[in-house]
Amino acid sequence: MNMLIRFFIMVSLLKQQLKQQSANEHLSFETLTKPIVRHYRVLPHDMGFRDHLPNYRYLSFIELNITKWLMACCHQKGIKNLGWIIAMQEMVYLKEIKFLDKMTVNSTLVGWDKKYVYFETRFFVKNQLMGVGMTKFVLTNKKGKCTTEVLDMIGAQLTDVIDSWNEHQVAIKSTKSTTLTKSVA
Repeated sequence: MNMLIRFFIMVSLLKQQLKQQSANEHLSFETLTKPIVRHYRVLPHDMGFRDHLPNYRYLSFIELNITKWLMACCHQKGIKNLGWIIAMQEMVYLKEIKFLDKMTVNSTLVGWDKKYVYFETRFFVKNQLMGVGMTKFVLTNKKGKCTTEVLDMIGAQLTDVIDSWNEHQVAIKSTKSTTLTKSVA
């Protein structure tokens, strides 16, 4: 419920900001790659049973930032009904985020290809890096999946990290399933 409330607050504030801006026909590289920075306070309903922010909450905060980025891009292009579906996410947890910590979530577009958009998200508490996440997603419209060209992302803009991450995903998909056998002693 907490994430829904945060989502609706973010959307209403963003709509107010976007009304004040004029829509442009072309998104610049700087606009696309400008980091989305949001601040959150870790509240009781964010907590897990082990007294820290649970893994799934990190992913929810990432979704809030990416949604904000996509809404801003769509407004600038005059696009309606463009959504996104996560294809892969990975988190590296460095330190626990505790109750009432003020957390800064910084998401940045780091690349794209014809099918996917890639974001890196960093979590900070008191300027200390607490975790890093990578998100790979597909843009969608009413007809289904659409190319990244809809947001003026032409060609491919990939990094070594994205290439190795994609290779790892291919390797995971190609592993043969193994059956665990239970031995009785």
